[in-house]
Amino acid sequence: MQRALIYLMAILGGGAFLFMVKLMHDMTGHMAQMTNHVAVMSTDMGRMRSNMETLVEQVTGIETSVRNMEPLATDVHGIRENVGEMTGVIHKGGEQMQRLNPMQMMEQMMAPGRQHDPPRPRR
Repeated sequence: MQRALIYLMAILGGGAFLFMVKLMHDMTGHMAQMTNHVAVMSTDMGRMRSNMETLVEQVTGIETSVRNMEPLATDVHGIRENVGEMTGVIHKGGEQMQRLNPMQMMEQMMAPGRQHDPPRPRR
């Protein structure tokens, strides 16, 4: 009876170990996918920043062209300032995306009581 209980415990322990290995494997795959998505988003933010800079240049050219038309020049100047502000926001968002670290995000999401230090080697 006792031997059967030991075998049962060993089988359950082995099953739990295999489950944890599978779970860690899946988490690693999901973290890799998330890292790839962050990289793609960062690239897209860079393209948006470039497009916004082009838009600012074009609006500046229009502003220069219509300087003699005072009311229109005022409107175009306002548009140019708004586009410039949008460029700043997109630029800051792009910088944040480049600094984004998925592992750090996961650590921050974990409850403080559930975090643990890695095992230390025995001496």
